[in-house]
Amino acid sequence: MKKMRSNAEQEANTLPKWNFARNMMPSDTEIVKGRGIYVYDNNGKEYMDLTSQTLNLNLGHRHPAIMKAVIDKLSEDGFTYYVSPRFGNRHVSELAERLVSLAPGGLNRVNLHLCNGSDANEDAIKRARKYYNGSRMAIVSFKGSFLGTSCESISASGGNFYKEDCVGGSKDYIFIDPVMPNRIPKGSSIEEQIQCRLEEFEAIAKTRKDICAIIMELVPFNAGVIVLPKEYVRGIERICRENDIAMLVDEVQTAFGWCGDVFASNVYAIKPDVITLGKGLTAGFPALAATVFKEKYDVLNGGTSENTFGAQTLGCVAALANMNYLTSSGIMEEIPEKHGRFMSHLNRMKEAYPFIGDVRGIGLMFGIDFVFDDGSPDRDINIDVYRAAFDRGLMVNVSTSQKGMHNVISIKPPLTITVNEIDEAMGRFDDATRSVSDARGRKKSP
Repeated sequence: MKKMRSNAEQEANTLPKWNFARNMMPSDTEIVKGRGIYVYDNNGKEYMDLTSQTLNLNLGHRHPAIMKAVIDKLSEDGFTYYVSPRFGNRHVSELAERLVSLAPGGLNRVNLHLCNGSDANEDAIKRARKYYNGSRMAIVSFKGSFLGTSCESISASGGNFYKEDCVGGSKDYIFIDPVMPNRIPKGSSIEEQIQCRLEEFEAIAKTRKDICAIIMELVPFNAGVIVLPKEYVRGIERICRENDIAMLVDEVQTAFGWCGDVFASNVYAIKPDVITLGKGLTAGFPALAATVFKEKYDVLNGGTSENTFGAQTLGCVAALANMNYLTSSGIMEEIPEKHGRFMSHLNRMKEAYPFIGDVRGIGLMFGIDFVFDDGSPDRDINIDVYRAAFDRGLMVNVSTSQKGMHNVISIKPPLTITVNEIDEAMGRFDDATRSVSDARGRKKSP
């Protein structure tokens, strides 16, 4: 029998939920509009968005360049909003050419028939395995990583939070510890850790002849915004070249300006074999993802790695407008100043509150550890700060990739945030943190 709404449910200004699957239960807050870094709920309350929603709105909400490009296309006489991949589409061709022009040298092939980061990582895995015709199936991945929610990308992920019994694809994965600059063991140094981790990977690469690739994030965001050292990443690239192992770099989180370049691989000065893209590709417009790769990995036949709504016209139009704005507006040149402004606030808060441990970031991506007095992770107080911030009209993230990282609040605002907005947002964050400090009685000793 169909469940009827109660009078209270009918009158409440909240969304009905009784038909939702439990994996998609939303909060009672309904977001109804947004502009720039601001969003507004159905009660008119304003929030400053330091999350870019699902970490994908690199130009914020309703950016004029994206809106104009899409509206102009929709207004064209006879415009059809969907064209089968069987037919040519100049927007797809233009976007592929643009991505190749901005990517590290040597990456000259693009697959745009993808819808999200999970699709892109699936595509990369298929290409690496197909290159060896199935003779080398194993793939190295990082512990703590999050690479998607499709069966294979779940299996490739090294975090525990999203893994469930009987959910996943193949088991041909080898998980290694990445270098974590915020968690260097006592008595060791960052240089020693880089050497140790590279030796571990090199030993595996030389002894396991069934390895076709390593898949890695440059900044494992869901693991707590771990900024991998450049020397470490370049060492991995060297080992891959010496052992004929494909280097698959997941830039779903890091591409399109957040690290100060359209591609974070350019910031790290590396040339991967495959780069996977999603999220900020379209500045948050309709689902579109991509892989950009070297010609040798152009090994998949038609139908083996394409989705119905991949390469759709409006997504390509939005992505082109996004690329044009990023490269012509000067917005990426502002990233160092904005990064410094955030870090100034975060370092001051670290001095003020004993439960804030390491603070770190790259570009406009930041992680804040919350700890007990002995430095061990405190996985409760950050939730209190998160909620207090939300009450004050500020949206931040709690990292949820694996149980050991639940003590991190992460920040990833749109690139369009201004210095004044940074100051206001961090003022709200400081006020939220102070309220939790007062409530718990955890203050700095005089």
